[in-house]
Formats: sequence, structure tokens, C-alpha cells
Amino acid sequence: MPPAAELGRRERKKRALRRRIYQAAFELFLEKGFEETTVEEIADRADVAKGTVFNYFPRKTSFLAAVADDWTSRLVEELGPVEGWSGTTREKLERAFLFLTDLAVQNPGLSRLAFFESLRHMHSPWNEGRITDEEPVRQFLAISRSVLRQGQLSGEIRPDVEPEHAATLIESAFFRTLVHWLQEGGSVDGLHDEISGKLDIIFEGVAA
Repeated sequence: MPPAAELGRRERKKRALRRRIYQAAFELFLEKGFEETTVEEIADRADVAKGTVFNYFPRKTSFLAAVADDWTSRLVEELGPVEGWSGTTREKLERAFLFLTDLAVQNPGLSRLAFFESLRHMHSPWNEGRITDEEPVRQFLAISRSVLRQGQLSGEIRPDVEPEHAATLIESAFFRTLVHWLQEGGSVDGLHDEISGKLDIIFEGVAA
């Protein structure tokens, strides 16, 4: 078998194994709770050695970052690289947020657990950034910042606006809305409308 083909097969096997471990972990998190699940139990459920789990997920909170990695990959696969998105800044953000919303509502239990555990660990004093320093999370958060910088280059966004501050504001509105829906439930159409309405307020402002 040619070296390139062998490398491709090896990479596919690695991805399949990583996905198996990921799925086993979240099955257990949903059954038992995040804190109550041990790495040994994840290894048993995935039928791999404990060391293999650590090879793919160095610590248990890495599973939470993996959700962001999965969502980012699927968003780019579906919508293409951010640099190639068409439309206004607001349209680009709305398209991305509604796509992510639809991913979340496909599996509310997993999404709720990933969101709540990530927030809890990010704000724990002993955490030392173990969620926020994950590369998948940085890539996930980079999407809105990239869109806003494009908006500045095109003249849609004021040049004196700090993209980091604007992205934090917009993301807060989105995630708060999604988390509330994951807690309380409701219609997906209503969730879409609420996210779109909040983007309107942000981009149009509240001043008379």
C-alpha cells in the first residue's frame, strides 16, 4: 500500500477511536454526571486502555473542549472558511449562530452538560484556565472575532470598536439565550427569533 494511503487509513482509524472515546464519555456524563464519571469508566465503556483515553483527552475537561472542536469543524464543513462567507457582518453572525443553535438542539442533554460544566470549570478558582486554554475553544471563539474584523475592513463596523469587546458582548447574548432555552425548553423557531432579535438590538443600538 502506498505511504500516503497508509497514512490516510491510520488517520481515519485514529479519528474513529477518538470519536468512540468521546461518545463513551458523554454517555456516562449524561448517565452519572460529569464529576462522578471516572476515566477508568470511560475506558471500559470505549473498550480501550486508560492510557489511550489520556492520549486523546489529557484531562477530563478536555471532553468539554471537544464539543467546541466538533461544532467548529461542522460549521466550517457546512458554511466554508469564515474568510469566504458572504453577506453583511450581521448576516454572517446570524448564519453562524443559528447553525450552532441547530446543532445544540439536536442533542439538548449533551449541549446542556457541555455548556454548564464548561462555565462551572471556567469560573472555578482552582481551574487555572484549563478550559479556556484549549485550542478548540480558541478556534471556536475566533469565528465571531474574524467576522467583526472583516466588518471593520469593509467599513460596516466602526474602526474604534475593539473586536474582542464586541465579540464578547455578542457571544454573551447568544450563549445566554441558548442556555436559557436548554434549561427551559420551548420552540426552536422561537429560539431562532430571539437570537435574531437580539442581534438586531446590538447592531441597531438602543438609543432613540
